Amino acid sequence: MIYLYDQAICKDLIKSFNPNNAVNPVVRVADPEESIDLVAQIDNDEVKFPLVSLKRDADGGVDKERTNFTRMHRGVQSVLDPDTNLLYYEKVIPIKLSYKLRVVTTNTADMDELLRELMFKYVQMYFLTIQLPYECNRKVRFGVVIDTEQEIEHVSGHFDYISSGKLYESILPLKCEGCVLVSYTPAKLTRTILDGEPQLADQHNK
Repeated sequence: MIYLYDQAICKDLIKSFNPNNAVNPVVRVADPEESIDLVAQIDNDEVKFPLVSLKRDADGGVDKERTNFTRMHRGVQSVLDPDTNLLYYEKVIPIKLSYKLRVVTTNTADMDELLRELMFKYVQMYFLTIQLPYECNRKVRFGVVIDTEQEIEHVSGHFDYISSGKLYESILPLKCEGCVLVSYTPAKLTRTILDGEPQLADQHNK
């Protein structure tokens, strides 16, 4: 389900740069799956700039500071399906997610303006929501913010571009707060009557 976080950030960026859903937006946003092919597209002169590309860092893992033994191993009662009489236990593993937001332009003026907009967008915790596609109709709210422990990388003329000479690239480090992995375990809900417990019919006759 981690891809849901990727999609949420990308969709929000697209909405920010292209609120009117223009066919040819001024700034193109590429998600992590598209980023794999960007170098090949640049070599073939198929990419239009400016370009903002999101790439998830590989060094994630479990967020030990937010772990809860019960929620991770046994789970907590979360959803009751009245049709099947199944009670679902929700298990939650808090995770660390961080990204590299790459900005590629053909000139320094576009670069400066795009970085300015992105830094103001993420300088404070920016909250987004994902909808889980599982048994529970549940949403997860998470935050995105600039990782101030890392420097913004500036690479001047990193690519040799066929039609426009040099390209300029900057990398803005982002980190997420509140991200989790969620799993549901079904259990059959049954009614247990203790010895000596009066039945409803007996109570009615008294």
